[in-house]
Amino acid sequence: MSIIPSIDEKAAANNAKDYLKQFKDWQLVSLRLDSNNPRATDQAQQEHVKAMFELQERQNIVKAISKDDQASGIILDQRFIKQHSTKRTLAKLAASRYKVAERSFYYRQHKALLMAYYLIPTDQVKLVK
Repeated sequence: MSIIPSIDEKAAANNAKDYLKQFKDWQLVSLRLDSNNPRATDQAQQEHVKAMFELQERQNIVKAISKDDQASGIILDQRFIKQHSTKRTLAKLAASRYKVAERSFYYRQHKALLMAYYLIPTDQVKLVK
């Protein structure tokens, strides 16, 4: 029995993927609500501020990973923030001078998601064992 706690990597990667994919939902909320609108209710302004905070949180995670491993940051940004296809993401990696085969792309994507999982705020993480 190991004293080091282990996690289910697949579930952790899925949690990170779900968290990053919520970027689009928060973006829609932020666009729908405008905090500068004088007729906006207090609740609408609070929702707008929360949406902007959530967008920034997800972008900060991608930036932090990019500082550590730029290719992983590109993968997360293209696949889960911008929701581009694998083919388009591979083209972006190639344009950024990263030669990644499609076969190894999924491995790198999985590792990038695991890095993101550890950066997600603890109140947003579903516990995985």
